[in-house]
Amino acid sequence: MPYSEIQTQKVISSYGGIGSIIETPQGAMKIEDFDEWLYFKAINDNRLELTNFVIEDNRLLNRLKHEKGFPNLSKFLRVPPNVSNSNNKTIPADPLRVISAKYFPEWFYCNKCESFHHVKDWWEGWKMTLQKYHESNDKIRDTFLNSPKCFYCYDNARSLNKKQGKKRKLYYELEQVRFVLTSPKGDIDDIPWDKWNLAEQKGQEIDSKILIHVDIDDICCDNQQLKYIKSTKFSDLSGIRIACANCNKSNTLSGLFKLDLVVKESTVLNKKVVIRTSNSVYYPIILNSIFLPTQLEIKESDAKKIDNWINKGKSPDFIVEIFMEEGYTKEAILDYINNRGRNVYEPEQEYRLKEYRFITFPERIDYIEEKRNLVFSRQQISMLLDFGISNLTQIKRLKITNVQTAYTRQEPLDKDIFLSGESVDSEIKPKYTSKLANQTDVLPAVENYGEGIFVELDKLNLNAWLDSILDNRNALLRIEKIYENIQNNEFIRKDKFSDIRHLAKFVLIHTLSHILIKEFEFLVGYQATSLCERLFIDDNEMSGFLIYTVAGAEGSFGGLVAQGTDKVFAKILSSALLRATDCASDPVCLNTTDGQGVGGLNMAACYSCALLPETSCEEFNCFLDRYLLIDNQVGFFKDYVYNN
Repeated sequence: MPYSEIQTQKVISSYGGIGSIIETPQGAMKIEDFDEWLYFKAINDNRLELTNFVIEDNRLLNRLKHEKGFPNLSKFLRVPPNVSNSNNKTIPADPLRVISAKYFPEWFYCNKCESFHHVKDWWEGWKMTLQKYHESNDKIRDTFLNSPKCFYCYDNARSLNKKQGKKRKLYYELEQVRFVLTSPKGDIDDIPWDKWNLAEQKGQEIDSKILIHVDIDDICCDNQQLKYIKSTKFSDLSGIRIACANCNKSNTLSGLFKLDLVVKESTVLNKKVVIRTSNSVYYPIILNSIFLPTQLEIKESDAKKIDNWINKGKSPDFIVEIFMEEGYTKEAILDYINNRGRNVYEPEQEYRLKEYRFITFPERIDYIEEKRNLVFSRQQISMLLDFGISNLTQIKRLKITNVQTAYTRQEPLDKDIFLSGESVDSEIKPKYTSKLANQTDVLPAVENYGEGIFVELDKLNLNAWLDSILDNRNALLRIEKIYENIQNNEFIRKDKFSDIRHLAKFVLIHTLSHILIKEFEFLVGYQATSLCERLFIDDNEMSGFLIYTVAGAEGSFGGLVAQGTDKVFAKILSSALLRATDCASDPVCLNTTDGQGVGGLNMAACYSCALLPETSCEEFNCFLDRYLLIDNQVGFFKDYVYNN
């Protein structure tokens, strides 16, 4: 396969990762299972030293090691850097430290001669053609792998050059088809293009659509020679035709999105045609964790030592005295002793509550132990009090670990549903990152260092506002509609929100996070793709969020933290709220009442006002409504927006 450099942090992100299709200069490729990477195999074969690639985050590791999660998990392996050679960008600096991918979709066509084949057939034809002209094996391989090329056009040009003594273009690069098949079980396949020219319309209608029937056991003739013919008159799918040059049977792509695949006239395959760049192709299930210095989790090797001391009858005080010398806190040691063997999944809210409490602990105004990977400073605020904000904290250094456990297609799946092992009545099934599924002992991870701004809303103001909107019919109907749509979607936990009040709180804070990230882009100049959010919201204690960036992205190295002072942040917030009152899609956007977006889980939120790139949002751009922020009757910030 060809080599293409890709940023490490993009290998585990909202749009990239194991099972995803990535667009590269050489073409679209699908990242293979973690076990298939040369990097992983090199570590297993001891060609790379394992200890150099292990990420230490025992808090996150212990969270995943439960009976219905990943009971055999022992370590996180760092995703390789995928760095190119400094002298030749087409090869990696270290062939063993790269991820593995393959061309997908695997069907290519030539724009010049319109020939249409699977990539394996293109490769076999290319080898045979260039061998006929006595080209070296290295040239044959390199010219094709860097970008697949048409052997028909090459052969024709070489023949004409020899006859006429002219120098014609030899290399015509192929193009991949844009369409793929996805399954709710997580599979992704090529459309059976070699059967398409026999496709027929079926008589019955489903959802008012006449289905296109393709029997995947039949082809048009024994000497099939497919062509991918694009019309100059029609720009839609009816302008593309798949034809066989041998038997002349053909069909346009009209009706492609109503495809009905049948095996031996009986089984309809539950697969959906989508464009390969569609968001629905890939939804990763990623866990994130902020490193907490004083909550240092017990390493696996030390846990075994503690177990041995317990089996020998030693007291907890004895064990604490020994292992505090290893840098652990008394609380961490006792927590392990008291809970060892519980093997129970810790829900996302409980996991984040530890991070929230550490940052907001009243006596901890500053935390400046540089080597502990968490440095922050709570700011004095006066201007922000008028906005109902009680806490503004500059986080000057933090370490975040991202681990990909699985992915889904067609629709996302709530991470708590997946990791708890809870069974749900849904067609959407997760695909694991490893061929060993949840029995793997290794998961791929990315370790990022960055900075951020933590914001918390005042609880008294927030509770008073929640009381008021639940008494307002218009606001209540909006929240109830989102709550109703949650119950009608299988990809999300029905109990994600304990009640309407909890949901309203979440929508408010989540939308505030989004408009601030967009304002950093408008007012300060940071790209939204370089910023991420981490939400700390529950039905009781948590009412904040973190906006952060990682090293190497725009806004890192102090740029984002500099915006986290009382005066500067008040200016950014003020501008964000005023901008939120004027969406380019209003009044349609603001007056939405039936829900919009994924599963109808948003109200007033579109790409002109509140939606973010999917790399920035934790919730797949769901649970948003700027109406709750800026409405002149019930908006949380109405007094500021309409009295200033």
